Amino acid sequence: MSEYVEARYVKLVLREARLAEEDVASKLINELLHDLKSFQNLNSARAQAVTSIRQLSLSLDRPQSLHAREWQAADQAAEAWCRNAFH
Repeated sequence: MSEYVEARYVKLVLREARLAEEDVASKLINELLHDLKSFQNLNSARAQAVTSIRQLSLSLDRPQSLHAREWQAADQAAEAWCRNAFH
């Protein structure tokens, strides 16, 4: 899978997860992290996106947390990765 396609996939999963109920969102994010393990192409934009998604996953495991910062960080990192992969 090209890096751009992978980054777009991440953005789509994040969007779907954000619209889902919290338990479904958590499952989608954890499955996304599993999917990302199979790709070993590491660059700084990808690494930042994966790190932000991991932080989001940890946040979703804390039900009393609001998660807004983590969602925003993951979205921004995925967008930066997508722009980086496109150019």
